[in-house]
Amino acid sequence: MTAPPPAAPDPGQDDTASARATAEAASPGAASARPRPRRAARLVHAVSDRVPTGWLTGILTIPFLAVTAAFGGLNAVAAPPPARLEAGETHRNAQLALTVERAVLIDELPEAGIFVEDGERVLALVVTAENRWDRAVAAHSETGVTGSLLVEEVERAAPESVARFDDVTTDPYLQPGLPVPLVLTWAVPGDAFADGDEVHVDVRDFSLRTGRLITYGESWDDPVTAAVLTVPITDVGSGVDGTDAG
Repeated sequence: MTAPPPAAPDPGQDDTASARATAEAASPGAASARPRPRRAARLVHAVSDRVPTGWLTGILTIPFLAVTAAFGGLNAVAAPPPARLEAGETHRNAQLALTVERAVLIDELPEAGIFVEDGERVLALVVTAENRWDRAVAAHSETGVTGSLLVEEVERAAPESVARFDDVTTDPYLQPGLPVPLVLTWAVPGDAFADGDEVHVDVRDFSLRTGRLITYGESWDDPVTAAVLTVPITDVGSGVDGTDAG
């Protein structure tokens, strides 16, 4: 008996298989495996509603600054060398105008807030300072006058005390637009300086920063040496008329 020929393939089978595959791809399980753009967008929107805009800006800025620093920073141009000034010349920046009038070596000067031990003397700078900012500035602060004038030849470069030269008020505040005579002092070894020696005073500029991420408000930061003054020292012994560093 002759076997019947095999049945020809049904053209509809391919269509059925294709439809089944399409239905499986559209099943809930397959859909859950794919990303859901709308849900992701809603999640980002919800998070951004709860985080302050300043924080998001700061978070996005940090990776940018890290990459920028790796390639040499935002400004690859070398900073200009410090200006060279002499006693009596004024240096001005956004915060202060500073004029170092003279340098004096004196036996002691307690009225200016400086106290020496045996074998020490006082090195004093007489300075005229004007506050150019729009609010009061503490003269004796790391970002005020004492943070702006550093003597290179002294181990502790920043002044130990600051007082008004006219009324010896210690640690004064400088009001905007008012020049004030000051005396900045250091306790130094008695044999460290002599009459006619010179000291070099680094004058530093600060940049005004506005806090937006962690801190708020304005502050001065990032000191940069903008000028160097060469000032001769006058040794006045126990003081002019035995009273002061004038």
